[in-house]
Amino acid sequence: MKLTDNEIRDITQSLEAGTLPDKYRFLLFEDKREVELVWNSKTNEVCNIVLPFRLFAWQYKNNC
Repeated sequence: MKLTDNEIRDITQSLEAGTLPDKYRFLLFEDKREVELVWNSKTNEVCNIVLPFRLFAWQYKNNC
């Protein structure tokens, strides 16, 4: 991957400021399978929830 001098300067300034814009993050790192969702008021708090899914047991009767 070739970066222009301006892009290198922008990346360096961003890293010194403590951030890296998404534009450069996806250019620099090839592994794009892991993405963090970010929204207003997001915290690092972890909580457990119960989802309303029900497991059904299916019975198969062999009538031979």
